[in-house]
Amino acid sequence: MRPIPTVNVRRAAMTRAPRAARQALAAIASLLVGACGARTPGASPAAPSVTATLPAGAEAVSLLGQVLRAPAMPTASVDAADAALAANTNDPELLLAAATARATAWRFREAIALYSRGVERWPNDARFLRFRGHRYITVRQFEDGARDLDRAATLDSTNFDIVYHQGLAHFLLGHFDRAAAIYLRCIAFADNAALRAREASGAFRPGYRSCMRMATNDDDRASMTDWAWRSLVRAGRRAEADRLLAPVREAMTINTNRSYYENLLMYKGVRPPEAVLQAASSDSVRFSTSGYAVAHYYLVRGDSARAWALFERVAHGPHWNGFGVIGAEVELARRRAVGR
Repeated sequence: MRPIPTVNVRRAAMTRAPRAARQALAAIASLLVGACGARTPGASPAAPSVTATLPAGAEAVSLLGQVLRAPAMPTASVDAADAALAANTNDPELLLAAATARATAWRFREAIALYSRGVERWPNDARFLRFRGHRYITVRQFEDGARDLDRAATLDSTNFDIVYHQGLAHFLLGHFDRAAAIYLRCIAFADNAALRAREASGAFRPGYRSCMRMATNDDDRASMTDWAWRSLVRAGRRAEADRLLAPVREAMTINTNRSYYENLLMYKGVRPPEAVLQAASSDSVRFSTSGYAVAHYYLVRGDSARAWALFERVAHGPHWNGFGVIGAEVELARRRAVGR
């Protein structure tokens, strides 16, 4: 696999950006410069703020220069959450609900602002950092997302959702060894008898999704293993990546993460890439997940022509908040920066 070069992503992408979006794109694209260079793996320098330079009404600018906006959606859930919060502004659950209602409506900037209020008021509640970090990834502020999620992980190291998004932020930044270490630690927790006993005793709050749950939940294991495999392969640790596939088998109990599961079967050689794409072809959300995985699989196997064509297709899909779309943008922005 060819290493991802250290390049000027900003220069290549800016020529494709609408004039009003160029300042915002420059700030975002600068995060990818040197993503795989001599950066200290654990470093999370402050990312530049892009909110002040976004076009009016925009949520973000893609790494390829497209202005990203929220689709028109009903406001009833946001209004109801706001009314509940207004009645009790001291309840962190209600603040989380108001922020999450906005995120569900793709109003990510407003959601980030509310999560930020929670971070300031309840700095030891990892949930606000977890959700804000996730939404920083959505709006292409990867350094901000990594910083929030690193901090959240110090407060709550066994939380599946924190670890999942923490690893993703570092993967997108090109910190592949760091991302692999994050995912592998969570996977190891699933086999930790002491932690599983603690969870069984009711030590965690109701509804808590832990890394330990992967021991009995194939959906969670599939999604975590998929990103761990990708991280290890990009870190040049292919044999270690393939060892993660040992538990993957036909007829696992998969209810929600079918695309991640099909990806794992592809890596294992049980599913051809064409079958993975075909299985996801009727669902645009699922296609972005499977399409990115197949394109990435082509890339690391040296099939560059098919990889780049599929990355292009995924990156221009309608669900710009999806991780497959974001990942495809990252790959294309790096490539375009060197004109290949």
